Amino acid sequence: MENLIEQTTAYKIFCREAEAGRLAHAYMIAFEDTACLSEALTVFALRFFGTDRTQKLGGRIVRGAYPDCRFYPEQGKKFNAEAAVALIEDSAMRPSEGDRKLYVISSFEECSAVVQNKLLKVIEEPPEGVSFILGASTLSPVLPTIISRVRLLEIPPFTEGQIAAALERANPGGKYNAMAAASCGGVYGTALALAQGQLEEIRTAAEEILSAKTASAAGLVSMKYAESKFKRQVVAEVQRICFSAARAAAGGKRSDSDEKVAAGWQLPALLRGAEIYGKALRDIKFNAYFSALLYSAMLAMIEENNKWLKLSE
Repeated sequence: MENLIEQTTAYKIFCREAEAGRLAHAYMIAFEDTACLSEALTVFALRFFGTDRTQKLGGRIVRGAYPDCRFYPEQGKKFNAEAAVALIEDSAMRPSEGDRKLYVISSFEECSAVVQNKLLKVIEEPPEGVSFILGASTLSPVLPTIISRVRLLEIPPFTEGQIAAALERANPGGKYNAMAAASCGGVYGTALALAQGQLEEIRTAAEEILSAKTASAAGLVSMKYAESKFKRQVVAEVQRICFSAARAAAGGKRSDSDEKVAAGWQLPALLRGAEIYGKALRDIKFNAYFSALLYSAMLAMIEENNKWLKLSE
């Protein structure tokens, strides 16, 4: 992850501002990788203090043992109003060892409006020597008043090549590295989970979605996967299987898995299904109710299939 972050424009901007002595008093790092957000913020914190994890100071920062660099939320806790008040009180105290104090708050999008408003003044006008690095996987829940008072740096999804190289560094020759890089959507945390065996889980979900041939079955399956951690990957796999099964059906040659999926689906329905799930894939980011999105896609493909079944009678 550290290597990936150091390649980003956001990090390079942060480094240039640090070298020029022009660091802002507060930064917001927008990075959609929830699994790796805290780790990414640590990379910025290390650069803030001009160190790295191989040095004594850097090692203490990484371990959370340097008193002038505090990470929130604490392990197993949420950053609530009580924690915000404690941070504000602590920020008024002089640094313990150096001349600067840094507060790093991860998953800032999970902070309530009450908590964000409590922090507004100290973020806008922190005590001398106090700085903030905030991290959010999405900016929509963050108050505009907070965003207007920080230096916003956004980290876009990584390329497939960058993810593949990172996975190879983490797990050389991993069986699922290439597939994980191709289907993670540029999110390294997702790629790691996929490479460590979640691809089978996604495949199973996709096959179950395509096994539903009635509206009632579609309803049950869409509810079952409503809270899936791999929504995008599941939809992408359904689309891929539709294409694969359609090619296999048209060519007359099918693998065992294609045979299972293609059974009961008309060729035009498989082709239409690939289009339907392609659109669902594009709509995921803008749809808060995944079960409804999934049900709609499933129902559209079922209706298409029923239409062709009637025509073939």
